[in-house]
Formats: sequence, C-alpha cells, structure tokens
Amino acid sequence: MNNQELCAGIALDQMPVTMAYVPWTKWQNIYEAEKGLRRGTIFQDLDKPFRGIGGCQNGR
Repeated sequence: MNNQELCAGIALDQMPVTMAYVPWTKWQNIYEAEKGLRRGTIFQDLDKPFRGIGGCQNGR
C-alpha cells in the first residue's frame, strides 16, 4: 500500500489502528456439511452475499 491511496481524503497509512467487537457465533441455524462446504460456512447467519465492493472505493 502506498502513501497515495486515500480513503475519505486521508492517506491509508495515516489512519489510526482500531479495535473491533465480534460477538460469538451461536450454534444455531447450521447447514448440513455438504452445503456448508459449498457455501464456505456452516452458519446460515454468516452466509452473506458477496457484492465485490466494500471499504473505501474512491470511485474505482
């Protein structure tokens, strides 16, 4: 990552480090093993669509 990459007008290497809160996954709504392997998760609650975008986009 170079100094020229910006997010909201701030150089990415100048952004502060952050901490995230990640709750424990509950053992509920579990896929069968075969479907879980196809979907990439056994937890239906974590099976979210991938839209191919996210974070700072800056019109790219």
